[in-house]
Amino acid sequence: MTPGPALGDAYPDGRFRDERGLVGKLLLVWLLVAAVIVVGAIDASSILLTRSRAADLARDASMSAAEALRQGGGEEQAKLAALDTIADADEPVRLKRIGVGRREVTVVLVVRADTLVVERIPFLDDLERVTVSGSSSVPRD
Repeated sequence: MTPGPALGDAYPDGRFRDERGLVGKLLLVWLLVAAVIVVGAIDASSILLTRSRAADLARDASMSAAEALRQGGGEEQAKLAALDTIADADEPVRLKRIGVGRREVTVVLVVRADTLVVERIPFLDDLERVTVSGSSSVPRD
């Protein structure tokens, strides 16, 4: 009895001998690609959630400042009302600017998103730092 081809060989001349283990390598590459996609999705959702929460806070602060102006307070009272709203929210935001005009109040906030990878890569720093603004007009009596 003559020995047949080895167990991993498809043909006796060894055409597929070099492809042993290829499925495992492809599986590993696909798992790495999937992990990168999942981490990217988590970071993107964290940035979007941070942007949404900061935008809501900026809008709330501008509305409270506009209400303080409507009640007869001056520019300082409006700024204090906006600052109180930001402080009460207990969010880690940095106030960039409060603009009080005759009929409109604008609040600009800067916040850093908590991310897994983006915060560790220096050239992606602009994606992590989110700047939002909220404006409200002073209602007429």
